[in-house]
Amino acid sequence: MTPRLYLLHGTDEYAGTEFVDELKSRVAPDPGTAALNIALLDGRTVALADIQSACGAMPFLADQRLTIVDGWITRLQGKAEEGEVSESGKASLAALIAYLPDLPETATLVLLERRDLSERGPLFKALAQLPWAKVRKFDVPQGDALVDWIRKRARHHKGEITPAAARALAEAEHEPRALGNEIEKLLTYVAWKRPVEVDDVQALTKAGVEARVFDFVDHLGLRRAQPALRELHALLEHEDAGYVLAMITRQYRLLIQTKELVDAHASPNVIAQTLGLHPYPAGKLSQQTKNYTLASLEQLYRQLFECEIDVKTGRMDPLTALDVLVSTLTTA
Repeated sequence: MTPRLYLLHGTDEYAGTEFVDELKSRVAPDPGTAALNIALLDGRTVALADIQSACGAMPFLADQRLTIVDGWITRLQGKAEEGEVSESGKASLAALIAYLPDLPETATLVLLERRDLSERGPLFKALAQLPWAKVRKFDVPQGDALVDWIRKRARHHKGEITPAAARALAEAEHEPRALGNEIEKLLTYVAWKRPVEVDDVQALTKAGVEARVFDFVDHLGLRRAQPALRELHALLEHEDAGYVLAMITRQYRLLIQTKELVDAHASPNVIAQTLGLHPYPAGKLSQQTKNYTLASLEQLYRQLFECEIDVKTGRMDPLTALDVLVSTLTTA
């Protein structure tokens, strides 16, 4: 049975929007006719009567009329946790549930929510009883799943990206829309003639910088002076020395925060949430903390801070400061 009602929710806004775009493309073969059969309603201001009116309108030279309501359920729930809603929100949800069995056969209703919804509430139970209702949850992939997502996205655009290049992207960026833009840029760069390689990622995206910073700090943590210098000079081929120093300082600030959380036996999810990072780079930070004590990290961070002051006040040029810094950090 063809669905007439979709409840789309989850944090992967990119996937949700793509799904809605696909539904729009099915409304009518003629773009002009399709536009006349699509209603977009803002959930921040919409009322049930508006939804009923849009769904009740007859399609124009098409079999179905598509009504998309963006963020209405989120508005009804407000800031309540665990799916609990206000009294007015409950009343509106109850009215919606009562209306849904009467949804016209010529209507397709999409409730689009850009966050996770609790699936224990009455709306989900009501939808489970409707054979033409479909619930889709779009979660942002994590870890290796994000790497797979990047490679599938490249294939969707008729291109290829190597596993190592996809991992470099995943380490530095996890927002799907931003990743989608980066993938298209990289495929354009290689002109779809070959797979995207790590070197392409490092040359064209911020992911390359951040991935190299991770590698650089890995070498520092293991006291590998020569590999650290090589990685540093590779960074400096594409980036300003002041920016590189700021990135290294940021990395060590994150390492201190991560070390404190690891020592407190925080879970990987708690570490990622506390740092405001995707679980993938947060996991790499947790691994890097094994090379340090908290005291040594704090000492190194002070040295980085002093180095930044030397550069900003002109006491030392950035390139010399970075070379001295590597020597200091790998012998500390």
